[in-house]
Amino acid sequence: MIRYALLALLRSRSDHGYRLKRRFEERVSVLWRLNVGQVYQTLAALEREGLVREVPGGGANGSYPSRRRFEITPYGVRALESWLEQPWSRSHPVRSEVVIRLFVTAPSQRRDALARIADQEHLYRAQLGRMHAERKRITRLPDEAQLVPDVALEAELLHTRAQLEWLQYCRRRLDGARADGPPLAGRGVGASA
Repeated sequence: MIRYALLALLRSRSDHGYRLKRRFEERVSVLWRLNVGQVYQTLAALEREGLVREVPGGGANGSYPSRRRFEITPYGVRALESWLEQPWSRSHPVRSEVVIRLFVTAPSQRRDALARIADQEHLYRAQLGRMHAERKRITRLPDEAQLVPDVALEAELLHTRAQLEWLQYCRRRLDGARADGPPLAGRGVGASA
């Protein structure tokens, strides 16, 4: 998806990787941070595919003469428009590390698993606090600049709340499981503890 975000940013104006990273984070949300290495790696791939090209002398007039500036090619514009016309992809199934950890947890290790779940819950609550602070920042933006960051933030808030609820469910199941009972791996969905 990042490749298409970069193409869209380059469609509005040519730029170099560091500014593309900053423009992406300003438009989407600071909660979705890009690694500048990822940006330049994606730009290199787009350039190899003929979707972007380096602007001749692009870095020479700025304060960073070594930075390469890119622009979208006509082929890149067509690729972006083609992607926009495609139906949205289906969400991927949940594949959480927590599920695998519970799968391999022996009954004697359930207390440790509960402690790790509590740690995860703490991290998600802290993340919710950061997101609420970001929501306050977004509301101070001009109305036309709020849409994309607000929608992205709402998706992240809903996902984080769902993860918290799921971790609480996992904790209740572990709390209710007998310490000498069978491993959780053998239990089906909806099976009682």
